Order: sequence, then C-alpha cells, then structure tokens
Amino acid sequence: MGFFSFDTLVTIAAAVFTLGILILIHELGHFLVARMVGIRVERFSIGMPPRLLSIQNKVDGFWIKLFIPWFFQRIANATSIEYRIRRKNPKAGDTEYSLSWTPFGGYVKMSGMIDESMDGEIVGKPWEFGSKKRWQQLLTISGGVIMNTLLAFVIFSAIIYSSGMDEPVAGTSVGSLLSTEEREVFPAEAAGIMENDQIVMINGQAVNEWEDLTGIVHDLPGETISVEWLRNGSRYSDSIKVIKETVPTPEGTVDIGMIGIGRVTEHRDLGLVESISYGARSTYMFGTLMARGFWSMVTGETSMDQVGGPVMIAKMAGDMARRGWLDVFYFMAIISVNLAFINILPIPGLDGGHFLIISIEGIIRRPLPLKVKMIIQQVGMLFLLGLVLFITIQDISRL
Repeated sequence: MGFFSFDTLVTIAAAVFTLGILILIHELGHFLVARMVGIRVERFSIGMPPRLLSIQNKVDGFWIKLFIPWFFQRIANATSIEYRIRRKNPKAGDTEYSLSWTPFGGYVKMSGMIDESMDGEIVGKPWEFGSKKRWQQLLTISGGVIMNTLLAFVIFSAIIYSSGMDEPVAGTSVGSLLSTEEREVFPAEAAGIMENDQIVMINGQAVNEWEDLTGIVHDLPGETISVEWLRNGSRYSDSIKVIKETVPTPEGTVDIGMIGIGRVTEHRDLGLVESISYGARSTYMFGTLMARGFWSMVTGETSMDQVGGPVMIAKMAGDMARRGWLDVFYFMAIISVNLAFINILPIPGLDGGHFLIISIEGIIRRPLPLKVKMIIQQVGMLFLLGLVLFITIQDISRL
C-alpha cells in the first residue's frame, strides 16, 4: 500500500481533524478563562513553532503576516511578509492569532507567565498572569482540562441522543456472534452455535436469563464447558473451551471467560435528560479507566508497550473514519477525556505542573524564584519530548 493511497489519506485527514479539534478546544479553554479573569493573551497558536501565519488587530488596521521558512529567507531576503487591511474605526487587539507548522500541538501565551516559551519577562502589570489571585491563576491553568472534559461530555450526550441505544432483551437467545481482527471465529461459532439459537444449559445447569449464562462462563476462563442450545425445536450440544479475555471496567481490568456470543437487543431512543446522564456516566467511566491504566503502569502491572502516542492515535482515527462519522466523534470523546487526564498530571510542562507550582506558591505565600521556574519548565519539556519520541518510535515499530 503506497503512502498516498486512499486509506493513508483518510488516516491523515482523520488524525488532523481529531487532534486539531481537541487541541483547539483545549487552548480555547485557557484563552476564554484568561480573558474572563483579565489576563492579557499575547498569542493564541494552533500548532507549535515555527509559525506559518498570524493575524492581529492593531490600531492602524488588520494585519496578516506570513512567515517565510528559514531555507527560503535568504532567497526572499526577508523573514516574513506583512499585509495590512485598512478598516474604519479600527480597534486594537491584544492577541496575535497564529497557525504554526507543527500540526499536533498548540499554546496560549499569557502575559507574565513562565511557560513552554521560556519567556521570563514579568513587569508586574495588572493584566499579567502573576498579578492575579491564586484562584484565578489555578482556574486559568485548568481551563484546557475543563474544556476537554466538557467536550467529551457533550459528544457522548449528543451521540446517544441522536442515535439512541440498544437495550438487552430478556432471555438467553443469541443475538450476535463476535468477531475481531485478532480472533475471527470464537469458540461458540466454531461449535456450530448460530444467531437466534437459545442457550438452555451449561455444564448441566439450566440457564433462563443472560446473567445466569454469563455468570457461569465469565468465571471459567480456559476451562472446557458443555453447552446445550435449541434451534427451531431441535436440541444441540457440544463441548466448548472458554477463552480468557482481559476487559476494562470502572474498577480496573479483569480477566473473564468468553465463548463469543452477544445477547438480543432492541433499539430505543433516549430523551435529553437520559442522554445527558449517559454522557456524564461515560465521561466518568473513561476518565476512571484512564486513571487506573496510568496507575497500573506506574506500579508496573501494565507494560509501556501498551501505551499509544500520536502515530497510534492517527491509525485509530483512520480506522474510525472508515467505519463512520459517529465512530470518529466517539473516538474523539474518548481521546478528549484522556487528554484532560494527562494534562492535569503534576509534570512540569503540562497544565498539572503549572497547577502544582501555583499551589506551592500559595502554600509558602511567595512566588518561586524566576530561575527555579525556568529550570523546572526546561527539565519538564525535555522529559516530555523524550517521552513523546520514545512512544512515537514504539508506535512506528508496531505498524
């Protein structure tokens, strides 16, 4: 498959769309809260430097600036090209809005804040980040995490409201036979079980409800069980080996037994209140799963081999795009929750690192020395860049 194949282009487009929206919403959260509490935003950038294009309102008009790549600067004898659009009664704006070359990233540069830009200029003006109250600083830092969480909640709620949900039907009739990329045929299908068959007995024990069936199968991973089922009045039976699958739950991952069948369901539309409740529960569930997964990696229970980065996210986004737009948005909501969790971790260079520093300053009732903040940010950024490089190499090796 060539690089410019249709599947590759779909993957790239889906990745740019998904990550672009998530980054835009995250940075918009910082921007809106900063403006709300009176902090001047010097630059709002989608993408990471070097800059490609910027626009800004100034007192003499609306300015558009195109930044020339370094390898063309000598030929053009310039570093940028500016164009002014004259306006009647122009109003000056504080913020430069930028589009940068590196698509997977973004930042909001606030006056008087030591951040990833390593800009240490603080003069004590009232519109500077450091001049605001601690709670205002903490709220501004949390703006991106809050917006990513809200985005996930809105997407989950909107999807279930627009598409409804499938609810299980009582009984033990088989509604579907499972199939995955790793395992196309599960034991039940291999034994001859078909859709609409009714499971009536397992290991000599009668089962009348789906919970009775799954209660037995889930507790016997790796075991061989006897299964009896009905089809059009005829009775069938066979021995089936239960496979072991590791599945995520709100309490963590657990190993359960499976034979590869799903129950019969019926579709039901949900009202607005039910959809909102579902959206809140889904956001909480995926956030909890992310936290437990992270903790299992810290404790060594889970290998770093299971961690995915930008390349793996791009691949998954492409897979979702080929299945349909609802899957793309559902995937976007899950990644948005993960992004919110990762950013709130107390690591320098992330929002959680800034949150920790501000909290420490609040406890000791004085700001940390400027040089100390700069060193913390530099160490944090080096760590994050190294981690991203490691995960990216790992992603590529798994393709």
